[in-house]
Amino acid sequence: MSTESDLLEAFELHSTSRIRGALAAGASPIDPIQGKKPIDILIEMYTRSAQFADCLRVMLDAGATIGDRLLEAVLLDDDSALREILKTSRTELHRKLSLLCAYTSCKGVTALHICAEFNSVRCAGVLIEAGADINARADVDSSNALGGQTPLFHAVNSNQNHCGPMMELLVDAGAAIGDRLLEAVLLDDDSALRE
Repeated sequence: MSTESDLLEAFELHSTSRIRGALAAGASPIDPIQGKKPIDILIEMYTRSAQFADCLRVMLDAGATIGDRLLEAVLLDDDSALREILKTSRTELHRKLSLLCAYTSCKGVTALHICAEFNSVRCAGVLIEAGADINARADVDSSNALGGQTPLFHAVNSNQNHCGPMMELLVDAGAAIGDRLLEAVLLDDDSALRE
């Protein structure tokens, strides 16, 4: 097996030890794999787990870069870094971000959408406290076929309910649900389901 395939497999498993092993064996944290930066491959894959931020940190420590301080803070769920960013620029609270993502489109989304996609609960709390729009809509593509989703949609659409804590945070903060049945399911309200 090549060091590149070892690295990709480690990404898929969200295994920090295997990422370190692939890097130690010669996999590059920056050289493109199939035309993409390794860190972008890690970010855009289907796998979602509590180890994502740790895997991302290993890659950053090895020399990979994201190139966007806000995006990096949110993906790492680094609430301290996010607070510093918001202290120096309030416009970051509403700035649109775009990245490739295997699930819901993350084109023209807010930092809160990214928090919802990756279950960055600490950063989401900072954003909500700072006044982020919990019902912000993502940009819609030119054919009006993709986009327009709120952060809650990202949390609900997560793999194996990984973003359950984020979903609860958004609902508790007053995110618009818009459907009584969906609300009952999200809040695990059996009595409302029987009505």
